Amino acid sequence: MNTVILYTTKHGTAAKCAGILREKASGEIKTVDLAEKPDFDTEPFDKIILGSSVYVGKIQKEMTAFCTKNRQQLLKKKLGLFICCGDHSETGRRYLKLFGEELHTHAVSKKLFGDEIYWEKLNLVEKLIMFIIKKSRTSTSDLETGAISEFVMEMGLH
Repeated sequence: MNTVILYTTKHGTAAKCAGILREKASGEIKTVDLAEKPDFDTEPFDKIILGSSVYVGKIQKEMTAFCTKNRQQLLKKKLGLFICCGDHSETGRRYLKLFGEELHTHAVSKKLFGDEIYWEKLNLVEKLIMFIIKKSRTSTSDLETGAISEFVMEMGLH
C-alpha cells in the first residue's frame, strides 16, 4: 500500500512528527508539506495521514482548505489524523475535529503527538503568550512517542 503524510506546521513540530512517524513505520512513506504543495494529488495513495499543529484553537489554513477541497477523496481512503498541541488533556484531543467532523469520524487513528516550543522561532507576541502559559523562557520538547507508535500500529504501518 502507498502511504503519504500530508502536514502543515508553523514552527516545525508537525514536520518533525511526520519524520518520526515515517521512521517508525515500515515501507516507503512520502511526506509532503501542504504549504509548499497545496494541490497535492492523493489519488495514487491508499493510506493518507493528515497532521497539523494547533495555534489559538485552529489548524493552519492550508490544511483546512485541503480538507475542504479533498473531503470526498479523503473519505475513500484509509485515513489517519494527528495534531501537535500543548494541551495534552481530553480538551486538546478535541482539536482533532478541526480536520472536519466527517474526516474525524472516518479516520482509523486519531492522535495527539504532544508539542515542542522553539523559543528562538517565536515572535514577540508568541513569546509573551508562552511565558504567561509556561512560566518559562526555554525551549521544550514534550512529544508523545508512545502515541506515535500506537498510530503506526493502528494505521497498519508496522
